Amino acid sequence: MCKRQKKLTQAARPFWEQSYQDPDAVAFSKGPTSDLAAYHELIPPGSRVLDVGCGEGRNAIFLAGLGHHAEGFDLSEAGAAKARAIAAARGVDARFWAQDLAAFEFERDYDVILSHGVLHLAEKHVRDLFLRRAQERTVPGGLHYIGIFTNRLPAAPDMVAVTKSLFDVGELPAMYRDRGWEILRHYEGTFRDKHPGSPRHRHAYERVVARKPG
Repeated sequence: MCKRQKKLTQAARPFWEQSYQDPDAVAFSKGPTSDLAAYHELIPPGSRVLDVGCGEGRNAIFLAGLGHHAEGFDLSEAGAAKARAIAAARGVDARFWAQDLAAFEFERDYDVILSHGVLHLAEKHVRDLFLRRAQERTVPGGLHYIGIFTNRLPAAPDMVAVTKSLFDVGELPAMYRDRGWEILRHYEGTFRDKHPGSPRHRHAYERVVARKPG
């Protein structure tokens, strides 16, 4: 598996990098994302899980603690290292590594694929190709939990440099519905946020929980 990672200049580093390097800080929030917390019981016991853009590993660590075989990757070496440290401290068996999404190649199929707050950071052709391959490499009846930012609102000022392709509203669920997946849950809206060193702002988001036919 390719471990090449795109290097960022210090000026282009996003706000979460500093939190990843601080063992006492939390970059986003503790515990799983709300969609996974609400619908994790849909996942069959002992599922193989891939967390794409895992950050500190909160979703993968949560599922590993429930007995699933979880692994994840993130562009940030510091994020992947912190995820490994948190998993070890909690006695959870989960694997994490640093990886550029554009260079990732599937080596196996998965029962569950997760990605939150990441795909809009990639170029459109990269994230569209990744989603198509992720759907292909999900077992029949498998699940996706995907959350992205949309262009209902512009990217936050401190995220403009790293946000490459905000999704159109409705684009994400269409990429599943048009390929025969069942949309189990769909969220769309905006929320207030505050990053270190930036003014309070709003993000526009969309999330789907979807099941592959079969």
